[in-house]
Amino acid sequence: MKIRILALAAALLAAGDAAAVEPELGAEQVNIDTSLVLGLGGSVNQRLAQAFELYEPGLLSHLMLPLSCQPKATVYVTIEKTSGGVPNGSVVAEEKVPGYVFTSIPTPAVGMRMVEFTRPAKLDAGQYAFTLTAYDGDCGVYVGPNGGSYPGGRGYFIADGNGPAWIELFDAGGIRDMAFQVYHRPL
Repeated sequence: MKIRILALAAALLAAGDAAAVEPELGAEQVNIDTSLVLGLGGSVNQRLAQAFELYEPGLLSHLMLPLSCQPKATVYVTIEKTSGGVPNGSVVAEEKVPGYVFTSIPTPAVGMRMVEFTRPAKLDAGQYAFTLTAYDGDCGVYVGPNGGSYPGGRGYFIADGNGPAWIELFDAGGIRDMAFQVYHRPL
């Protein structure tokens, strides 16, 4: 019993020390094309994803994303492992955020909105992806400029009526990456 209490105390102290470290920027692509807003949710249940590269291990703190949602929506955000640069369904962190946190109605404003992870996951250096799903309402997500503006990964979408796999994000101007920032607390 005494050993378990000491082990628990040591674990809590270690978690407290990690939480005391300020979050640092781990990955980003912050160029935003304000002329294009992608639907998240909608009649085709579109989902979006972006692969990103972390160069050092850390505890995932939060994401910053340029999105605006209907107040009744719920946004489900996951961090997944990747296979060949594509999200593979192996979830390492998740968060559900009410749409009103991202509401900028009646005058939609472009800007990053924070998704904070209440249970930060320990991530090793390597490639991961975040995925976005909207339930019970729709969202609009601004993306990056035409071209592969982020060298550490690609943007993806999947929607009803398409195949069951992620498709590289594109439009008439070419491929696109999402606009985003990933923050973590280095270990």
